[in-house]
Amino acid sequence: MKRLNPKSKTLVNIALHLLIWGFWFAAPILFSFSNPQRGEPPREPFFYYFIWIPMLFSLILFYLNYFILINKFLFNEKLFWFFLTNISLIILFSYFSDQLRHLFQSRPVNPQFSKPPKEFFFGLRHFTFFFIVSISVAIRTTSRWYATETQRKNLENENLKSKLSNLKMQLNPHFFFNTLNNIYSLIKVSPEKAQESVHGLAKLMRYHLYETNEEKVPLSAEVDFLENYIALMKIRMNPNVIIETDFSIENPTAQIAPLLFISLVENSFKHGISPTEESFIKILMTEKDKILSFIIMNTDYPQKREGNRETGIGFENLKKRLELIYPDKHNLTQSYKSKFFHVNVTIQL
Repeated sequence: MKRLNPKSKTLVNIALHLLIWGFWFAAPILFSFSNPQRGEPPREPFFYYFIWIPMLFSLILFYLNYFILINKFLFNEKLFWFFLTNISLIILFSYFSDQLRHLFQSRPVNPQFSKPPKEFFFGLRHFTFFFIVSISVAIRTTSRWYATETQRKNLENENLKSKLSNLKMQLNPHFFFNTLNNIYSLIKVSPEKAQESVHGLAKLMRYHLYETNEEKVPLSAEVDFLENYIALMKIRMNPNVIIETDFSIENPTAQIAPLLFISLVENSFKHGISPTEESFIKILMTEKDKILSFIIMNTDYPQKREGNRETGIGFENLKKRLELIYPDKHNLTQSYKSKFFHVNVTIQL
């Protein structure tokens, strides 16, 4: 649904107010009937003056509260002055209404026109005035709550975008730093493989620079990115490493947040491969009925740095991004058993 611009919204509000008050003042005419067959005379104009005068004061009381008193007193928690001012205005408007009623009653009217009792109008005016004040308060507080909620949601969206941007900025140098390290290690050993790796890295950078600026990308594009990265990593693998991949996608056009799984794949190549012992990496991705499952399993040969395992920022990065992008629509688990590391991610797209 298209949102109205501020100018159109103001015009709609003005039209709505005119419509409601127009009906309010027309109601005495619309719902007041006389039956000539029963000898009832037509309504005298003074009959409507008795009703319209308090209505006019009701309109003034409404907009005094709507534009001035609620903002000045009620929203500033000056309840005493808010109630005192409104009670004073109600008494004042009731007095003027009563005086004007006496003024009209002093003029000659049709003898068959029966004037309403003074007590009826006096009690009704007070009730009407209090009711009008309540309506004005309800409208203004609801409008303020809606504006506050809208502002809060806008701030949340801005904070979300800022957090996601920061996480992507963490991912970019981390990802490219590791890839460049791999290419650097190939330059002396195999210049041909290093050259091929640079070409593969160019493909990855092209995707990253030109296709991941949107909040969501086609799932097929993300799969191609992962396959290109895996192919780049395979160039420097020794024969004792077994790499298995299976991407089974039912709907290639399904949308997903970009670069979600690359950190897991990076970690599997970084910590799952031994230069001397047999190693394996298994990557499975399936998508069916808008449910995406990503599973990665690998042997675990953690790198050491100053006596502590270097876990990196990959897993925590993924965890934070999933919480921000897919709240209550994802499941992330990891396990470690007998030197095998296992991560399972499920997302409702």
